Amino acid sequence: MSQYPYVPGLEGVPAVESTICTIDVENRRIIIRGKSLEKLAREHSFEEIAYLLIYGKMPDSDELKHFSNNLALNRNVPDEVVSVLKSLPANTHPMDALRTGVSALAAYDPELDDTSVEANRRKAVRLIAKVGLLTGNIDNLLLKGSWVKPSQGLSHSDTILTLIKGEKPEAWMCRAFEILFILYVEHELAASTFTARVIASTLTDMYGAVVGAISALKGPLHGGANEKATEVFEYDVEGAERYVREKLVRKERVMGFGHRVYKRGIDPRAELVKELLEEACKRVGDDRLYRVGDHVERLMAREKNLYPNLDFYAAALYKLMGIPPRLYTPIFVASRTAGWAAHIIEQQADNRLFRPRAIYKGPVET
Repeated sequence: MSQYPYVPGLEGVPAVESTICTIDVENRRIIIRGKSLEKLAREHSFEEIAYLLIYGKMPDSDELKHFSNNLALNRNVPDEVVSVLKSLPANTHPMDALRTGVSALAAYDPELDDTSVEANRRKAVRLIAKVGLLTGNIDNLLLKGSWVKPSQGLSHSDTILTLIKGEKPEAWMCRAFEILFILYVEHELAASTFTARVIASTLTDMYGAVVGAISALKGPLHGGANEKATEVFEYDVEGAERYVREKLVRKERVMGFGHRVYKRGIDPRAELVKELLEEACKRVGDDRLYRVGDHVERLMAREKNLYPNLDFYAAALYKLMGIPPRLYTPIFVASRTAGWAAHIIEQQADNRLFRPRAIYKGPVET
């Protein structure tokens, strides 16, 4: 008999004390450094939110200008890292390429093994900038063997979207993309963030912790779900209903629905993205994606009492923007790097090595 209570998946078990983020389930909101994420996404830029995460406060105008300039200055990748990624097979999954790229970048950071708060903050800025650039270029590298340098004067999210699209999109698309990008930035102790903190607790470098987080995020039960969530949006409303009902008969997951934390209603981030999708559909003069999403949302609530998480409506919005599904999770990485960095900084500033116990179920010799 074990003296330890067993909670599968550590569901609901507090693992850290943090000042970064909490999920307020009762009031259906996500709090970052005391502020509503949904409100931040509507009213602020990604640069402001990244600064808030890393430094613990909103920047004033001078701090924001310096931070934005610093991101732009670090939006470069060594030629040797580019060459490594160009050498990968064209059918390499972008998440695998991105993970390889981040690992290779570690060799070029002069402060790699300095885990002080200030050094970690500087590394966080470098990682956010470089991971964004890699994300925007990942298909260029894998499919074309090319590398496109970022345009000057663009915001971080605009840089990524422009590299993916090959040209600067319309203003409404850039803003919708940035809001969605912000909504992915942080979400308390998701599997990838917990992974990053566990790795960071060994006092290894930030790059190693982020590589581990990317690996966790790739999984279909975490970030990889957003690629699969797009499948239902290939259909019209009737086809989508058939697709969902067939999955339910086979007892298969309908990706984009259900969440370990949000069990009594739609993910508040998804609610905002649904509004963005409706507005975007009106702009392009075709509301099929919105009608499919709304119909499937009501169907899943009625049949399974499950509700959309962020990935569901994000998949539809990305599809409307013409972004390939294989890039959905790398975009998630580019955003969440800021959140991971904040957690790594916090973990190493007041560290205790994670060392849980296992409940042994095997034989014991007598």
